[in-house]
Amino acid sequence: MRTKGILLAMALMVFIMVPLTAQLTVGGFIDFNIAGISVNPGGDNEDYSSFFGVGVGGIVTYTLMNGFALQAEPMILQKGGKVSEFDETLTLKILYFEIPVFLRYNFAASESYLPYLILGPNLGFRTSAKVVFPDGSSSDASDDFSVIDLGLGLGGGVEVPLGSLFVFGETRYVFGLNDINMESGESTVKNRGLQILFGVKVPIGD
Repeated sequence: MRTKGILLAMALMVFIMVPLTAQLTVGGFIDFNIAGISVNPGGDNEDYSSFFGVGVGGIVTYTLMNGFALQAEPMILQKGGKVSEFDETLTLKILYFEIPVFLRYNFAASESYLPYLILGPNLGFRTSAKVVFPDGSSSDASDDFSVIDLGLGLGGGVEVPLGSLFVFGETRYVFGLNDINMESGESTVKNRGLQILFGVKVPIGD
């Protein structure tokens, strides 16, 4: 309940700050995700590690006031992690359609670059899940994991104007907030990941 209250307060603050007219920028990006899982309690003799996932998506930035902006980044992204027990390592790969919505703060900078911070919720919808075995074979695991994944993202980036375009790089860490494990009585499993984005945007409007 406390988490939901924080997210609701952030949403209300954004609506209060929205001006009647604002500049909009839209674009696309590629996302490199160092994906992992948090398991509590962890299994005996089990080790958990990350794997390298990739995603693609679009970005919309809507200017607010006093250096603030609202930024949405819908994407397709691979999450999951590795589980090692004795001499065997299994890789859990879960594909999500995600809708991160961030409150963004732009720092004052020169005309050659614009640094910023982002903070906000991340809502994901599972589209597939599988377990990959050491020999390369895989097994469907969709029924073992929740359809919904809710997270909180924190990070920052830099935009650089290039003619009529904006090139940007962004880094953020996303903490999973809900248990995605559907097996009752088992350990809680939450997604987590360090994401690095590179993309380009174009301005729309005044």
